[in-house]
Amino acid sequence: MENIRGMGRIGRGNLTGDPTAVVARRVIAFVLDAFIVSIVVMLVYRGNIATITDDNRIILNRSALLAGSVLFVVNHVFLAAAKGFSVGKAIVGLRIVRRSDGGLPGLLGAAGRSVPWFIPIPFLPFLELGVMITTGGHRRIGDRIGRTLVVDRGDVGLVLSVPGLPDPPEPPVMPEQINPIER
Repeated sequence: MENIRGMGRIGRGNLTGDPTAVVARRVIAFVLDAFIVSIVVMLVYRGNIATITDDNRIILNRSALLAGSVLFVVNHVFLAAAKGFSVGKAIVGLRIVRRSDGGLPGLLGAAGRSVPWFIPIPFLPFLELGVMITTGGHRRIGDRIGRTLVVDRGDVGLVLSVPGLPDPPEPPVMPEQINPIER
């Protein structure tokens, strides 16, 4: 494969061994995304997100929760599908790419990446972080479902050779690539 790259290079030519070794930046991007969504919801609802009753019960504003959920989906699914990044990933210089060809993840890939976040398990973020740190390609469960990688923005559009992962198969030959003389 002529365009496989990544064994010894990442981003804009910096020498390293793994193009997906961006775990710290991914964590920072996750925190930024959560912070930005929280700030937007707080500004819109002006602190009317939860109230405490006289008997010390907390009542959450369902509209604010819905707004936060919609912002999450827009940021992590629609923006990622269309542009290859969430706002936090854009700030730290990361991109989400399809494992097979380095292109945009598309709607199914971006939605697949987000599936684990909709499962109401309290320790899931820690599980995802552990999987991301310890596995080849630094892929969390969502990356596996969506068949994606997270790389530096300089690696977009390239088929990457990632230590610990088999190389993706060659893409099929398209009809316009066949030489008419060889037919």
